[in-house]
Amino acid sequence: MKKILSLTMGLLLVFMLGACNSKAEPENKQNGSTAKADSGLTLEQVFKKSTEASKNLKSYRTKMEVIQNINSGQNNVETDTGIIMDVVQNPMSFYQKLMMKAPESDKMIQTKSYFTKDGMFMYDPNSKKWMKFPSEMADQLAQASNQQTDPMAEIKQLKKFVKDFKFKQNDKNYILLLNASGEKFTHFIQEKVQKTLPAGMANSAELLKDMKINKVDYEIHIDKKTFYPTMLNLNMEMSLNAQGQPVKIEQEIMSKYEKYNQIKEIVVPEKVKKKAVEVNS
Repeated sequence: MKKILSLTMGLLLVFMLGACNSKAEPENKQNGSTAKADSGLTLEQVFKKSTEASKNLKSYRTKMEVIQNINSGQNNVETDTGIIMDVVQNPMSFYQKLMMKAPESDKMIQTKSYFTKDGMFMYDPNSKKWMKFPSEMADQLAQASNQQTDPMAEIKQLKKFVKDFKFKQNDKNYILLLNASGEKFTHFIQEKVQKTLPAGMANSAELLKDMKINKVDYEIHIDKKTFYPTMLNLNMEMSLNAQGQPVKIEQEIMSKYEKYNQIKEIVVPEKVKKKAVEVNS
């Protein structure tokens, strides 16, 4: 079960943004929606403008909720995780607050973390102490956290599914919709997970062999003025075998992005740096 949990965390790293090649249709056009007329842009053009806008991306905030159910027949593990993360791109730094409802319990686990030039600091709710990670471990954790929440990270990778997207719009946003399943998408996810799994999750790669993506539903909103993403919703169902035992995983991710280029700096409080306990690699 630990390997399965590790794998699903790795899968979180690979679901972000995508693009396609059809013109946007006004949302609810047939039932008298107040959406403005078709802007005339294709999603390929929106993709290009979004890529160009990403060059000016300096900082942002993301608010994310992840609801996950892992059913292995004998065990059923449900988790509900909330993440608030402030990110500054250059130099790479972030502040993250994570709240998770413990499996089979109503207890809420809460932790905070900072990553700056001063290092990686994380609050351990069990020991009620701040920890400072060695540089090599800090880099791995920072990379995983950033990939998980970076609103621009997967645009180019998901462009290959151009024919699978539907493209709509409302007054404020371009809306990307994807209903995907099958071998093509499964292979894509396997490749991405293998590349993004941190070193500590490397053993989970064996679970990918029999992994099957049964369903993936995306809803992505991109602001018409800034071409920055404002929302991403994802529903995924997949199955795999763990030591010959069938496992079904259901995952729902709801993300909102805001405060673009408004966060100037991430600062680790002095009391955190003073109280932090060094963690050996």
